[in-house]
Amino acid sequence: GRRSSIHPLEEEPMLDTSDGEGVFRITAIKNRFDVSYDDNKSGGYRDLSLNVEVGWMVKGGVVSFEKVHSWGRLGCQRHICEIQVRLKSQHHQITSKGLHTR
Repeated sequence: GRRSSIHPLEEEPMLDTSDGEGVFRITAIKNRFDVSYDDNKSGGYRDLSLNVEVGWMVKGGVVSFEKVHSWGRLGCQRHICEIQVRLKSQHHQITSKGLHTR
């Protein structure tokens, strides 16, 4: 099942950089907007899908997103999330028809 909890953030997360100084790492990219993508595979659906990995710790009830290079040393909890970027018109079609519900 899905679990969630809400904790205040210690600071603003920042993008990963090539030196591991950021707080998330991009693990996969699917660019279904690319003209070379065969949209017959997805019924005409197009989006940009990013998988990002985050590492964090909860200290005194406060979430602290940690820099990528320190995840192993600190023993951070880690999770991979998918971020979908899509056209507003396509999002409306999908949600209004109940094609993307839980």
